[in-house]
Amino acid sequence: MARMIGESQQVLAVHDPVSGSVIRLHFRVPTSEERVAYQVSAYRLEGGERRFCLGETRLRFGAEILVGFGAGDILLTENGCLTPLDPSRHPDWKAKLVEQAPDLVSYLAQQVFEGWRVVGRGEQEWG
Repeated sequence: MARMIGESQQVLAVHDPVSGSVIRLHFRVPTSEERVAYQVSAYRLEGGERRFCLGETRLRFGAEILVGFGAGDILLTENGCLTPLDPSRHPDWKAKLVEQAPDLVSYLAQQVFEGWRVVGRGEQEWG
């Protein structure tokens, strides 16, 4: 499938190892400024020492570009029943994902900001 230039949202299908299902994460394409800020924030100076902060960076920037998910892809327990997490009913949906499923949010950032692959000479392109 071709990349759709100019689309405001993209979708990343993730095989979730926790549930064993495919979860569709909807995200906006980061700006050039966000891409630079992501790279710069992976390290921080503290007391004259460089501190590696990639985990925090992934979670923060993943949350910034995350705009939604597939209907019924995320469930939560409400009043003893499983209920689909719904942004229209749960205004804190993003905070819930950051707290309860930080692996998904971080993985989104990792793939969007770091996931480039280069097809070298002699390698087949991806199907």
